Amino acid sequence: MTTSKPAPYDYKIEPSADALFPAEKSRYHLYVSYPCPFACRALAARNLLGLEDVISLSVAHPVAQKTNPTDPNDEHKSWAFVDPAKSPTMVGANGKIYPTNDCVPDTVNHVTFVCDLYEKVDTAPRTFSVPVLWDKKKGTIVSEESTGILRTFDSGFRELVPSDVHLYPEELRAEIDAVNDGIVTEVTMSFSKKMFAPTETKAYEALAKLDKMLAKKRFLVGKGVTEADVRLFHTLIRLDTSPD
Repeated sequence: MTTSKPAPYDYKIEPSADALFPAEKSRYHLYVSYPCPFACRALAARNLLGLEDVISLSVAHPVAQKTNPTDPNDEHKSWAFVDPAKSPTMVGANGKIYPTNDCVPDTVNHVTFVCDLYEKVDTAPRTFSVPVLWDKKKGTIVSEESTGILRTFDSGFRELVPSDVHLYPEELRAEIDAVNDGIVTEVTMSFSKKMFAPTETKAYEALAKLDKMLAKKRFLVGKGVTEADVRLFHTLIRLDTSPD
């Protein structure tokens, strides 16, 4: 009998004081790793909305590490947290030495791996990923869904930190959803290690379609940056820097 994995954490932060997760300064902590485009979507939303002083941050090392390096038969790997001030380099599972200068240690839970965060809440087997939005007061995960985190940042903290940036404005939501489900998903899935597109030609056809759209306007939806632009950017920037 196959045991299903637990549902992903996907709660919202709301302005109301009696909400399950109310908006409060310094209550929440975001865990990311730069290679992950989904985590960087959440990080971009935090920064675009001016929440740097409201939501604290940890950045895991970009090279996943073996969680049990003393056991040669245990191949499990996870994002690792490192303090560059204490460890300017680290050895990867492949034996190579990597710098740690862009890492930000876990100053909240003081764990070594991202998987440790999940296991602090629930030891049931599940997929361990970033981003993770953590509630310091309750000692639990609010969300691990990048879209949910982006939207809760956009709506949940406006009374604390007013912003002229609206990543998911109500009047544009239908159009944003359509663009996300259309060209954003088409380009993202086509170029995720080139494994989702039927052929490489199809992948570049998606990029040509996008180029044609953006030749007529600066933003995907409306007259300013929205969720659709944030999601797309973190795919495109990785194509621009890819060795392939």
